[in-house]
Amino acid sequence: MKQWPIFWRWLTVAALLEWLIGRTLTRSAIFMPKTPFMISSYQVLGTVGQVAITMTSLLALISILWIAWQERRNITFALLLITSVACSLTFIFVLPDGWWPVIDRMLLVAISTVLLGRLWRAAGDRRRQLILTIPVLAVWLGALYHWLPALAQALQLPEVPALGRTLFNIGEILVAFTPIGLWLLLRPRERIRVYALATIPAILFSIMHLIAPALVSMLVIWSIGLTLYLPWPLYALSLWLGMLAISSALKRDEAIGWGLLLLLAAGYAPQVSTHVFISLSALWLMLAGQPVEQTKCTSSFQSQPQIHAVT
Repeated sequence: MKQWPIFWRWLTVAALLEWLIGRTLTRSAIFMPKTPFMISSYQVLGTVGQVAITMTSLLALISILWIAWQERRNITFALLLITSVACSLTFIFVLPDGWWPVIDRMLLVAISTVLLGRLWRAAGDRRRQLILTIPVLAVWLGALYHWLPALAQALQLPEVPALGRTLFNIGEILVAFTPIGLWLLLRPRERIRVYALATIPAILFSIMHLIAPALVSMLVIWSIGLTLYLPWPLYALSLWLGMLAISSALKRDEAIGWGLLLLLAAGYAPQVSTHVFISLSALWLMLAGQPVEQTKCTSSFQSQPQIHAVT
């Protein structure tokens, strides 16, 4: 990441602050006693969260526009990104109704489809491509999940197709397996102390889930959009191995680590444009940052930005 523009680091930090403070701590304060100290703390957290979401929104727009510029030789992909940004900015002033939400969500489906196709058209390590397919498909399914209700409303159907729930559940499975797959890909060789420290979030999650499963499920839905319908040990394992993968990737300054952090901050099946842009930026970063020696570019990849990935 040292060879990438500095705003990528700023975006990651701002997105993590917005996620942890704006969408997690402030919402969990609903269940805490409303003492004067807690009220003051809540107001401070709210202010910090508002600053974080403002910075995140601005940096997310910059990242998408920067990607579009880097992809200017791939005119179709660049136009998809620019159109998505234009729709997002337009919807600030104009209420999206009718077919506009359908078009907006379809743009996300198209962008993630292009990324998926680019990943598999590139010659290289098939094992790496298979593992990176997992998060791309998760974003793709999340986009389809939101696209179906918009389409049903535009067509004035009596109810939303039941297929949407199935797509959502499959996507959540992929989300749970994404950190596990990245851990298998990176195969971090860390000290036992690092492995032990990485278990702390997983242990805390397990204890809280066993004590108050309904409360934890509600907080997780608010925080990252997961319903926790899968067995809780899978989420704990994913959290543990995800911490190890992030730690190893950041030590080696690999783009995959930063991409995984951005995906966590964006959440699953995001509804807000800012979080959608973060997830797209994360996918592009993870795909564009794969080692050069593992990527013999096809004509599609030759339109990639001339940035040397960190090995």
